[in-house]
Amino acid sequence: MKHRKKFSEKQWKIRSEITKIVHEQNYVRGSLVTMTRVCGNPNCRCAKGQKHVSMYLSQSEGGRTKKLFVPKKYEARVEQWIENYRQIKRLMEKVSDDLWTAVKERRFG
Repeated sequence: MKHRKKFSEKQWKIRSEITKIVHEQNYVRGSLVTMTRVCGNPNCRCAKGQKHVSMYLSQSEGGRTKKLFVPKKYEARVEQWIENYRQIKRLMEKVSDDLWTAVKERRFG
């Protein structure tokens, strides 16, 4: 692996941000989706049309979608994990774009 002095200052900053997120925070690929459901209790309000609203972590894998129930008290935390993953992805795209340009311009370091 290259020593960081061989990276441009821009590349070094981006890679540093990625490393900080990866090592200091949690991250997960997916989306939070709201779903409504009926619990099955005939005396519950959902039996009369007021369905229960729940959040699920949704992720596509191999062409199939899988979902996990997220308890209300963890929704904000999971939402932050999803945002952390997206931030890592955006930063990696910046690194890739810079390297794409370097290859295109025949600048190999």
